[in-house]
Amino acid sequence: MRIIAFLCLTGCFFYNTANAQRYNFTHYDIENGLIQSQVNRLAQDNAHRLWMGTLGGAARFDGKDYYNISKANGLNNNFVYAVFTDKSGAVWFGTHRGLSLFKNQKVYNFPPPAGMKNTWVTQIAQDKKGDVWIILNNHLFKVQGKALELVSFGDNDHGVTSVMADKQGKLYAALYRKGIYSLNDHTWQPYVNFADEADPIHVMKFAFDREDAKTLYILSLKGLFTARGGMLNPLTASTMLPSGTSFLSFDQDADNNLWIGTNNGAYYLKQGKAIHFTAKNGLTDNPVTDVFKDADNNLWLATSGSGIFKFEGDDHVTYDRSNGLTNNQVVMGIAPGRNGEVILGTDAGLLSYANGLLSPMPFKNGGIDERRIQGLFTDSKNNLWIGADAAWKYDGSKYEMIKGTEGGTIISIGEDTAGTIWLATPTGCMYYQNGQLTRLQGSSAFTTALLPIGRDSMLIGTQEGALLAVNKKLVPGFRIGAIARSSILGMAKYKNLVFFGSDDRGIFIWDIPTGKIRNYGEKQGLKSNAIYSLVNDDKGILWVGTGRGVNRLKVDTKAVSATVLKSINANEPVVESNQNAALFFKGKIFIGNTKGLTIYNTDIKMRSGAAPYVMIQNARLFEDNKSPRLISLNSKNDTCPQLSADQNHLAITFFGVHLNNPQSVKYQYKLTGLERDFSMPVSTNVVEYPSLPPGRYTFEVKAINADGQQSKTTAKFHFEIVPPFYKTALFQIVAAIFIMLLIIAIQSLWHHNKKQRQLAIEAIKREEKIKIRQQTAEDFHDDLGNKLTRITVLSEILNVKIESDKPEQRNLVEQIKQNAAALYNGTKDILWALDPKSDNLYETLKHIEEIGIEIFQDTPVAFTFDNINEDLELVKLTMEYNRNITMIFKESLNNVLKHADATKAVLKIIRIDKNIIGIMLTDNGKGFDADADIKGHGIKNIQTRAKRFNGYLQIISAPGAGTTVALEFTINTKTTR
Repeated sequence: MRIIAFLCLTGCFFYNTANAQRYNFTHYDIENGLIQSQVNRLAQDNAHRLWMGTLGGAARFDGKDYYNISKANGLNNNFVYAVFTDKSGAVWFGTHRGLSLFKNQKVYNFPPPAGMKNTWVTQIAQDKKGDVWIILNNHLFKVQGKALELVSFGDNDHGVTSVMADKQGKLYAALYRKGIYSLNDHTWQPYVNFADEADPIHVMKFAFDREDAKTLYILSLKGLFTARGGMLNPLTASTMLPSGTSFLSFDQDADNNLWIGTNNGAYYLKQGKAIHFTAKNGLTDNPVTDVFKDADNNLWLATSGSGIFKFEGDDHVTYDRSNGLTNNQVVMGIAPGRNGEVILGTDAGLLSYANGLLSPMPFKNGGIDERRIQGLFTDSKNNLWIGADAAWKYDGSKYEMIKGTEGGTIISIGEDTAGTIWLATPTGCMYYQNGQLTRLQGSSAFTTALLPIGRDSMLIGTQEGALLAVNKKLVPGFRIGAIARSSILGMAKYKNLVFFGSDDRGIFIWDIPTGKIRNYGEKQGLKSNAIYSLVNDDKGILWVGTGRGVNRLKVDTKAVSATVLKSINANEPVVESNQNAALFFKGKIFIGNTKGLTIYNTDIKMRSGAAPYVMIQNARLFEDNKSPRLISLNSKNDTCPQLSADQNHLAITFFGVHLNNPQSVKYQYKLTGLERDFSMPVSTNVVEYPSLPPGRYTFEVKAINADGQQSKTTAKFHFEIVPPFYKTALFQIVAAIFIMLLIIAIQSLWHHNKKQRQLAIEAIKREEKIKIRQQTAEDFHDDLGNKLTRITVLSEILNVKIESDKPEQRNLVEQIKQNAAALYNGTKDILWALDPKSDNLYETLKHIEEIGIEIFQDTPVAFTFDNINEDLELVKLTMEYNRNITMIFKESLNNVLKHADATKAVLKIIRIDKNIIGIMLTDNGKGFDADADIKGHGIKNIQTRAKRFNGYLQIISAPGAGTTVALEFTINTKTTR
């Protein structure tokens, strides 16, 4: 394919060396911590950190600190030609000895292909599938696990010079003499053909335009080409460079301007102009080996021998002693010249600025070549007025000193609408009209600034506020209260507003029609409260020269307010502006400062700054008498590290990567589980928690840049402090159960002891009762029995002595004898019940048996008692039991004898259950109707007796069917032994 005539990317480029001005580059080299100054390639990882491949190893830069990788920590060779970060965040290095991978803080080296002598890896790429491709010794390889798989291009396998993937992950490779091929469905197909070119093109790098995906840039040593629609065209800019210039690298910045790295600095192609950056204007004369735009829109230039540079933008250029200003040339005044140049007044005379160059401008007719210039002003007739140790007027051909100003200091110069020139001095204000100098009457204060505000009206700034002169006379009583005691260093006017710059109170905005005034200072965003110069541009922006740099304010005339705009870039100079040294001229702002001159471009395309990327670097654990140790940083709640209760002193270090302006980053953090809200923004990146209570915690931190943008994600670190065993829920539950059981045991023991005491007391009482019963029974038997026996004996004696013919007396004595016998028999039951030996079931049943035998003796009733076993002695009964059981069956036996007309009566004992005893009396008498009302008290009495000891009594009878009396009662097995 034939190369078409030279075309230009944006037309014909104007080449500008810009030798006298210094552009805004931030330089990083070995003195800053870079591992080696010869940088070959740049890349950026997922945490927005910059990676550099050098001839001394690889380096990672986070904006403040470096982390270096070399042979000392596992790299296979220190000559690093390529650096690439893949989608997972792993970093790949192409070195002189092959391929290396840095992942999870470890270096993994890939063995080079067998039989290949040259093993340098020069380029690395990754396709949309995640496969990694490398160029090793001009061969293309695909990384397959731990091996490298050679890609075949037929007879040109050794001619692969470059490889890359587009935004969609489609892979392209450049072959020497052949062209550029794309990978489609495992097949390499031609994309750009070089076969027809007479002079072979060696492609070092190629990439698609960021806005126009159909335009491909192709870099070779001979220049930069574009390919579009199969047509290959060189950029005209490449033909403008000096002969022998080698093209080494290129990239596009955030505004899609092209940058070309050469063997002598770099070229910046913007708006039809090409600026050559070298050591004279802020870069270096060394080769620029790589140009790289990072994800935060910073543009970086890698050099061979000078480290790396970050371009901070072309919004302003600086002139100082390093590039055009000699010693003591502090810019004190600025004014437009009559021929389109800008005149600078310095501590060492006048300078002329034109086309980016500075040149001396001596007082040709003054007799003195160097004078300390305080102020400059160009009047409506293009005369230049110079304030020095006198006032001078320059009409373009000669200098004229204004008589009457000798030996004084001219601080500021102005002109009213009538063409009168006004001069501000330390001893008051003067005006010059029709060749005559006049002192303003009543003006003796230190005068610092002048501002015409209307026809024949001049506002005069002093160290004690502001004065107003109308028709060259001071207005009596004029006073602006808010600034009455302020030293006014500079003034400016925009429509109906006047701006006063004070020495320590910031800016005052005064609305002339209403008298309303507003104040703005550091709290509202100004860099300093000391305001030295004020000037408006043509876009309604007020430029403010302060004691610490330059601010811009957007003014609202209706609301009488202003908004402090954010900084243009992070590298704006922090220098002290000079009083009244400010000028808007040809779309640029000129501000003089104590270091020289800064020129700002007012046509600035403001982009939203990149937000920082925040990460947690480490967490250190402090333990008694031990060195701090690092603990694992794990973001998963389910596997968070667990610390013991005494491991509760932690220090967490975090960092916000912000390559735009690393010094501006601030942080907000909180410890969820201890704190509810994020902290106020702080600059420190370490927080220490000396004594954390047990619990689950999540430390969260976010980074904030100077514009208030927060990091898109919040870095988190989860951990848990396990409470001591005695504070665990399980232990507390067990302890509570133990205490409850202990209380129950104590209570049970107390109740047991109480019961034992009660039982002991009851046993004592029983023993006493038994003794009393025994004693009573004995006494009753001995006393009452003897007495009844004596009555019976005496009755018998008396009966013998009574004569036989006295039957009534004999009958009476017989009754006494019978009653005494009956009384004796009755007392036997009582005596038996009182006897403690009767307190068991066996004795009770035997006693009932004896009663039955006695009742039915000498009667036709046959009486038997079955199943009385001596084992029943073990069944203990109380006196209430045995007494009532005895009386129930004594009554029942008497009823059988008296009423049943029975011939047979049977008593049986039945063990119904372990605790239940049954006694049953059955006869074969005449029976009765058990359901009918029964007269008499006998049956009712025995039922009442059964209830006394909770017994159950049942009477079963029917006429002619006999009668059964059944008693069922419960015994206490504990008393059975």
